[in-house]
Amino acid sequence: MFRSNPLAGIDLAALFDAAPNPYVVLDLNLVIFGANEAYLKVVGRARDEITGRHVFDAFPSDPQSPPGRLLRESLAKVLQTQRPDHIALIPYNTARAGEPAQMRHWSATHTPIFDENGAMTFILQHTTDITELEALRQGDSVSTPDQSDLFARAAAVQAENTALSGQTARLRALFEQAPSFMALLSGPNHVFELTNAAYRKLIGHRHDVIGQSVAEALPEVVEQGFIGLLDQVYRTGEPFVGKGAKVLLQQAPDEPLEEAYLDFIYQPMRDAAGATIGIFVQGHDITEQKKAEADLARQGQFLRLAQEAGGIGTFEWDLATNLVSSSPAFRVLYGFAPDEDVPATRFAEIVHPDDRERLATSQQQSLEQGLKATEYRVITPTGTRWIGRQGTIIHGPDGKPERVLGAAYDLTERKEAETQMAMLAQESAHRIKNMLALVQAIATQTMRNSADLTEARDAIGARLVALGQAQDLLTHGSGSAAGIRDVVVAATRLHSETFGRVHIEGPNVLLEPKAVLGLGLMLHELGTNALKYGAFSVPEGRVEVRWTSDGKAIDWSWREIGGPPVVEPQRKGFGSRLIERGLSGNLGGDVMLDYAPDGLVCHARISIAKG
Repeated sequence: MFRSNPLAGIDLAALFDAAPNPYVVLDLNLVIFGANEAYLKVVGRARDEITGRHVFDAFPSDPQSPPGRLLRESLAKVLQTQRPDHIALIPYNTARAGEPAQMRHWSATHTPIFDENGAMTFILQHTTDITELEALRQGDSVSTPDQSDLFARAAAVQAENTALSGQTARLRALFEQAPSFMALLSGPNHVFELTNAAYRKLIGHRHDVIGQSVAEALPEVVEQGFIGLLDQVYRTGEPFVGKGAKVLLQQAPDEPLEEAYLDFIYQPMRDAAGATIGIFVQGHDITEQKKAEADLARQGQFLRLAQEAGGIGTFEWDLATNLVSSSPAFRVLYGFAPDEDVPATRFAEIVHPDDRERLATSQQQSLEQGLKATEYRVITPTGTRWIGRQGTIIHGPDGKPERVLGAAYDLTERKEAETQMAMLAQESAHRIKNMLALVQAIATQTMRNSADLTEARDAIGARLVALGQAQDLLTHGSGSAAGIRDVVVAATRLHSETFGRVHIEGPNVLLEPKAVLGLGLMLHELGTNALKYGAFSVPEGRVEVRWTSDGKAIDWSWREIGGPPVVEPQRKGFGSRLIERGLSGNLGGDVMLDYAPDGLVCHARISIAKG
């Protein structure tokens, strides 16, 4: 059976009032809620005189006086910590306002009172009037050495408590205001006893965690391994240090977990016997630092990619040590080993002798002049490379040059393109000059051998079309060569009605531009002659165009088959003379016409393009 409550049926208010020790009850605003008869008697007041009044209105005191400050600090400590506080000795004036001072000496205990839900509701002050004992201590004729020692010890204890209370308050303020997060955990379950503002900010909305275990207050960290670390520290008594540890915390109710990074230490706390009784948690939230480092690393990656894509390298030249540190792209440009810091004098060894005066280390110019944008050649293990480089001087606090920052970039492709463009310009000028000379010769000879202007116009037009067709092959190809098959097909297509009667056979070897133009014009003349007098003048006539190559030149032939019988003309026209004499220079070899009775044959030795 359960025992009944022994206080059942007892009037607790009467019991409180009948207690021989003085008691007064204060609410959390320090307003007097009630007092027993012993208290009213010792302070000489009526109940309704003090009930409902603030304690410092009922019993005024200077807040800056030692008694006033001591009492206020004790009550504030109970309100803050919700734990009892003791005052060993406090002199206090209990006189009413306007009356002569009635200084009495007290020993007091302030105890928090909690309701059934564990919330603090009142402060119970238990006071003991020791005024007479103090008077005995001060009276020479009455006091005894034992009494004097007692009061001296009480005064010393109170002074020590006062000093300790001040130190505790300062330590609490430092703890609360510390920039690093801190928490005090007790027992093997790691129950929160203290947290400071930085820790409460770290864990977000959960400010009231005192009395809860870490697992209860922060359930999301259980699966992240932090409870296991706390258990390890408590079990082994060895501290644990975390660096840049990632933790996921819920900063607001029903919100997703947020990522944070912490530097922290779990430091075991021990009792007098050396046994672990708790863990002190201290650390710093370095999330913003981690984000900044990640952003910086990402920007560095982008910069490196941009440098590599653009062939740009950066360098820093320490003028005090004369060493040049650089990016990977820079070292590739100059042919240096990876991670190699080189002396500035090294550059004079790899820069082309004709370009060394452009170096910033050159004696022929100042440092400022040498760091202006310039171009020079460097001789690397992979060959000669063109480099563009410029830099700027960084001055120290004394105004003297301290470092040089700069960039270098690869100009090799641009320089090669410029060289190629210059060569193409020269080649184009030369080609145009030759073509104009050829056009002039065609026009002159055609006019000379034509019966009238109409005939001359038609002949010149046809020959210029053939010349243009050959030029198109060069324009749409590499610009410097064309395949012989392409030239033959394009030229014979000009006579579209007979193209189907042409058999073409041979490798598509590249020809020099002059040979392309010459062969195109020669095929036009042969085709025109075949239409007028040869194989293309009859339905059954056909032409075979064949060639072979020995890698140096081409043996080429045009053979007409099935045409009318051929008779060598007594007087050769312009076309024949153009083929035999005028185009041999363009083709790079001899050209020969054979007026065989069964069909005209043209043989030519044609130079092929180099490389």
